[in-house]
Amino acid sequence: MSTPRLVAAIDIGTHGIGAAWSVISESNSEASSRKIHFCDQWESQPAPTAKNLSALLLDAHGKLIAWGYDARRLWLTQGAALRGQGARYHHGFKMDLGVRPAPETTNDSSVDSDPPSAEPADKERDVLKRGAPTDRLTPDLLTMLLREVVAVTLRQIAASGYDEDDIRWCLTSPACWSDYQKSVLRRIAMDAGLPSEDGRVLLSLEPEAAAHYARVSGVRIVGDHDGPGSDLLAPGARFMVVDCGGGTVDITAYENDAEGKMIEIGRSIGDRFGSDFLNRAFEKDHLRECLGDQDILDEIQENCPDALLNLVDQWERGKLHVALDQEENLNLLIPTAIDRRLGAAVRKRLARRQNKISDAIVLTPSQIHALFDTVIPGTLDLIEAQLKEMHATRGENSNPDVILLVGGFSNSPYLQQAVKERFGERAQVMVPPNPDIAVLFGATHFCYDPQTRARRSRFTYGTEVNADFEEGVDPEAKRYVTTRGLVTCADRFSIFTRAGASVPTDAEVMHEYVPLEEADTSVDFTIFATSHPDPRYVTDPGCDELATVTVDLRPVMRFDLEERALRLYMRFGETEIKARAELVQGGGEVATNVRFHSNY
Repeated sequence: MSTPRLVAAIDIGTHGIGAAWSVISESNSEASSRKIHFCDQWESQPAPTAKNLSALLLDAHGKLIAWGYDARRLWLTQGAALRGQGARYHHGFKMDLGVRPAPETTNDSSVDSDPPSAEPADKERDVLKRGAPTDRLTPDLLTMLLREVVAVTLRQIAASGYDEDDIRWCLTSPACWSDYQKSVLRRIAMDAGLPSEDGRVLLSLEPEAAAHYARVSGVRIVGDHDGPGSDLLAPGARFMVVDCGGGTVDITAYENDAEGKMIEIGRSIGDRFGSDFLNRAFEKDHLRECLGDQDILDEIQENCPDALLNLVDQWERGKLHVALDQEENLNLLIPTAIDRRLGAAVRKRLARRQNKISDAIVLTPSQIHALFDTVIPGTLDLIEAQLKEMHATRGENSNPDVILLVGGFSNSPYLQQAVKERFGERAQVMVPPNPDIAVLFGATHFCYDPQTRARRSRFTYGTEVNADFEEGVDPEAKRYVTTRGLVTCADRFSIFTRAGASVPTDAEVMHEYVPLEEADTSVDFTIFATSHPDPRYVTDPGCDELATVTVDLRPVMRFDLEERALRLYMRFGETEIKARAELVQGGGEVATNVRFHSNY
């Protein structure tokens, strides 16, 4: 790989997608003064913005008609004709990656299953299981979307005199995504035209990227628009990053070391409490209740989804101005296409419910609270869980804990006030300027110069091996005698790193193994993950298969079995788990294939 001359980052959000890039130069070496270029001119955009809409308009054969805001414009203005031709509009599909798809009931991929209940305390096992099977359509949609953004970015970069080979790329990933989902994202990146060479495409966790931005952009305390917040670059600073996006709320926590580098002190957690679920609750619950007819909303979705999209968009804009102590109603004008389908009975129902108003959907303060309650309590519980993690690692550090709100939804006064009301006495609640671009710009900083020194292992990781059989300890059912007469215990968990352990980002863990049988020309290591800190067997409750690592032994088959030893190296401090292998007698590294499973 040649030395990159610039870095480029793409933030793939549930609601929006954007790209930014920066030239690697002496003048850009300081992050606080680094020049970041980005696209803020998108076809059919309502106003200049760093992110286009994560939307696709496809014809009946799945071919791209338009994407981003242009796709939305066509769907709103020509929806009836396009539907008659079999066209489909897709938005909000990112979070379906690796999630079991719900039965199809609509031609809009933005409709998803309800968010889970807010019970974050025991979510780790759920994260392991959240990968099976991937909706086959979603990777194709993400590939199409990413391909378009890559093309726009490359045109910008080429106009500045750089070549495609000059670029090191970075893609963002939700912190709550499994390693399987990250591996699918990497395949999507290659299908979209990004390089496949090792080191040319990095993955950055979204809240960690946002931390890179917030540390150098300045922060303010929520409720104090004039006073500055804490110095997040200072040695010993302790801060939690709460990335509130469209699909997820993702959280990580850090403490700076003596050099100001970030050490992860909490474990990455997150769930599907993003702002898009407010839209879905408004559409699926509040609108159905207002209209009083279970079939009429289905009819509206089928016959005038463009008008329904317009109504939901009004709520999208209005919710960002709602406060926790809201005392006024929020009125959303009913589009003409929907009004024509309501009928006299529905209008009378609306008038009775809404103090004689029938030409708008009226949300009272209590109804607004009910909608926000679909996501806010879960978000607060996630923050609570992370604060406990931070408290357990405090030691003698006396610096105050900081809760840093980033992401588009963090602009919500309701969310800001709810977080400050619950945690204001235990932590400083802060937001950076322009929190909606924190992940995008932060990923650019991350790609230029990662400032993370160590991360905490989310699970206990290891591989399945045959170890010495211990009489009176190991069950007889696990006794395995090799063809050479060696008595072993099958299904032993060979631990590489334990849950909660601090793992340096550049650290590699190595174990040496010898093949079990003479005839083995390759070895398949099944990698397991569990939240238990000290499992003995891979069959213990809570142990799940993560991946398979295959090592080719043919180069050393001429040696005696004992001399066919191999060293398995694994890295857990990076955004992705990586593995490589060396043959002790065979002269260096050997081909190693890592296959992540979709059933964890």
